[in-house]
Amino acid sequence: MTTNHTEDIYAALDLGSNSFHLLIARFEGNKLVVIDRHKEMVRLAEGLLNDGSLSKKVIKRAIESLRRFAERLRPTPATHFKVIGTNTLRQATNADHFLEQAEYILGAPIDIISGIEEARLIFMGVAQDLSVSIEKRMVMDIGGGSTEFIVGNDQPEHLESLEMGCVTYSRRFFADGKLSKKAYQKAVITARAEIQEIAHDFNSANWHEAVGTSGTIKAIEKVLYAMGEAGDHTITPAGLVAMSRALLEFNDTSEIKLPGLSDERKPVIAGGLAVLHAAFLELGIERMHVSSYAAREGSIMDLAGKVHRQDTRERTVKAMSKRFSIDTRHAERVSSLASNFLNDVKTEYPDNYVQVRQLLDWSARLHELGLMISHQGYHKHSAYLLANSEMPGFSKQEQKYLSFLVQNHRKKLKSMPQTYGFEPDWLMVSLLRLACLFNRRREDNGVPENLQLNITGDKITLALPEPWLREHPLTQEDLLQEKHYLQQMDIRLKICH
Repeated sequence: MTTNHTEDIYAALDLGSNSFHLLIARFEGNKLVVIDRHKEMVRLAEGLLNDGSLSKKVIKRAIESLRRFAERLRPTPATHFKVIGTNTLRQATNADHFLEQAEYILGAPIDIISGIEEARLIFMGVAQDLSVSIEKRMVMDIGGGSTEFIVGNDQPEHLESLEMGCVTYSRRFFADGKLSKKAYQKAVITARAEIQEIAHDFNSANWHEAVGTSGTIKAIEKVLYAMGEAGDHTITPAGLVAMSRALLEFNDTSEIKLPGLSDERKPVIAGGLAVLHAAFLELGIERMHVSSYAAREGSIMDLAGKVHRQDTRERTVKAMSKRFSIDTRHAERVSSLASNFLNDVKTEYPDNYVQVRQLLDWSARLHELGLMISHQGYHKHSAYLLANSEMPGFSKQEQKYLSFLVQNHRKKLKSMPQTYGFEPDWLMVSLLRLACLFNRRREDNGVPENLQLNITGDKITLALPEPWLREHPLTQEDLLQEKHYLQQMDIRLKICH
């Protein structure tokens, strides 16, 4: 791909449990125009061992694939492409090792996203492919390790992610590629039981149109079309029955000869078909339209929004502030002072200043989430909520960082193990702690004028007017206590006048 307008190019790479998908696109107005696509069947989920780790064989296969993707990504500006990891990379116990190699090859960090965040991106992508409608849609995406369900019109209203996919179900019910009617029926029944848990919000009474997307559903539609059982990119219950009967005429996946089915899809088609069949039966789907857009298109829409200051994460922070009745005026005071402190030590963050500023701002605005639960140890409640809540727009790594900062904004410091995308930054913690300390009285004019912060090595120096300190003995006492807390992480706090 060559272009003279690389600044207008966006790319998204989806490291799915079954396939890796790359999309490169640009915008014409608000419409996404695809420039290039590339897909490789990697089947990460196939490499999940009993101990939860990814096999060396699958890691090698994935790394080799990423080297090829890196060549396609090279012309795209680094700020204009996004790499996401989904179900298998959420689960694998040794994912960090793979992700570090992947980041080195691609030249960009990998965002591990939750199933609900994946569902949100899928809905954003599908919305680009369909006409605007006042009627609600139900969108379904069968991946390698999970299946996402979303209901909404212009915005998603209900999102769910279930731990069942074409790879995992094929391994579970059709081990070694063996096919049988009994195994298929068991797979459908098991999937129906899973889907039954969400049927209240996703059955056909709650939406006007059903839309399917991604590889499994597109592959099924292609087979049905070739069999004469589908038309106009649609799937029906009768078509699924016909395809399941045709599939079960074979005893092994290696023997499958269905029209329109690629060789690379054969090993996982039985599990994917069972999941889709179960959804039709349990949710009362009579007809499903098939879209070619999915999470990667949604990722580009999301990325373009961040570049142009329409960040979903900002909406999430505001929504959580409202939901947990946070004192926003106090939170903004803390955020403002933390930002001022950060500006004083800006040279400490030559490469990631913007990211650090965002994390400090969000942690300051959300540090009192836990007060809704209890004042006693509220920072721990806040940290738990930030680590475990569904936060649209945020990666799991970003949520972990917010949790780490908020956990340590007061009282004793608590370390967290370094993992991919997360390395504890005690300077950031110090800035947030000091911003909270000076705003403890919750007054608009509670911070002294000309308050300055400097850093030299492991020493933080605060310049404070001596008269102000004499007038605020409790703050002075807090600062003395803060010295002892920061010493735990080998940070020296010096107060000068």
